[in-house]
Formats: sequence, C-alpha cells, structure tokens
Amino acid sequence: MLNSIFFGGGTPSLMEPETVAAVIEAARSHWQFANDIEITLEANPTSVEMGRFRGFADAGVNRLSMGVQALNDADLAKLGRMHSVAEARAAFDIARACFDRISFDLIYARQDQSREDWRRELSEALSMAADHLSLYQLTIEPGTAFGARHAKGGLKGLPDDDNAADMYLETQDICAAAGMPAYEVSNHAAKGAESRHNLIYWRQGDWAAVGPGRTAA
Repeated sequence: MLNSIFFGGGTPSLMEPETVAAVIEAARSHWQFANDIEITLEANPTSVEMGRFRGFADAGVNRLSMGVQALNDADLAKLGRMHSVAEARAAFDIARACFDRISFDLIYARQDQSREDWRRELSEALSMAADHLSLYQLTIEPGTAFGARHAKGGLKGLPDDDNAADMYLETQDICAAAGMPAYEVSNHAAKGAESRHNLIYWRQGDWAAVGPGRTAA
C-alpha cells in the first residue's frame, strides 16, 4: 500500500504538470494507493513556479512544500534565493487556494540575525502558516557553496553556537505555544497535519527512491 509520494530534491516544480501526472500514474500502476494518499511537491515561490500550482493540483498533488527560507529581502539575497518576500506571500496565497495542505521552510541562525529578529520572524510565519512549518538551523557544510564562502571568511555575522542553540530552544517553545509542536528535529505541525512522508523516514518505514542518477565507473 502506497501512503505517500514526495516530489523533492532539486526543483521539481520546474516540471510540467503533465510530467507530474505521468509519474503519479506510473506509481499507481506499480502500487495500490491508500485512499488518503499524501502527494507532496516541493516548490519555490517564483512567478514561473506559481503559474504551475493549479496544474499540479489537477495532476493529483494535494500538499505543497514551499522553500520560503526568510521573510526579509536582504536575507533572501544573502541566501542566494531568487524570490522576494512579496513573491513568497503571493505564492502562499495562491497555494492556499489550490491545495488542502501547505508547508513552508524557513532558515534561522542566519548572518546578523539576533534572537529577537528570529522571534519576530517566527511569529510572522506562524500567523501565515496553514498547518505545517519546516524550520532549519543554518549549518555550514564542507563541499558546499556556503562552505567555500565561509572558508574564505565571507560569511560574517553568524551566531555563535550558544546563540544558535538558544534560537533552537526558543523555536520549540514558541511553536508549541502556538499549537504547532515539533514532531521531529526540524518539522512542526498542528495535530494531525504531520507530513506522512517525514514520519516514514523518522520511523524507519519502507520507502522507494526513484529518479535520474548515475554511477561512477
């Protein structure tokens, strides 16, 4: 029984809705679908992707996860995002009209972000959120663009470990008080709105990964 399909990795919302529909039908030909199957697609709030939202819903997607990342334009630019806060809000409004369930992502512990800055932004996000938020602490990993920039001293103003830890703890308290407690490390949801796909991973359930790839010789 197939309980969840998750279109993620890269930017799956750049696919045409007809392609998404074809993948869903291919999955249906191999597995029996649960009556309440959760079909999530990740998207960015750019005008190109917004224009496809209704088509994705018609194709069978019933949950959208948007990569908003920040609610101020200066930090979006620092994160290398291609959208503005105004576009993110417009995309969220369109998504609410198209999908029963919506989540969006934010990144915290960003450059020059104080705990008070994050509290205000998180409160704003909670006022927008439908039923789910993914809240990720910025981490700098080697082998990434941010890792290379950090190694060259290009990421000034990152919070120290103690401040980042305090932001994490405050995030848990604020979200819980708002009725969206954490159900795993970075994901918060109203009761019954937890991502089924996330829970399958978290509980070590069975899953199948499908997509283009290559192997080294």
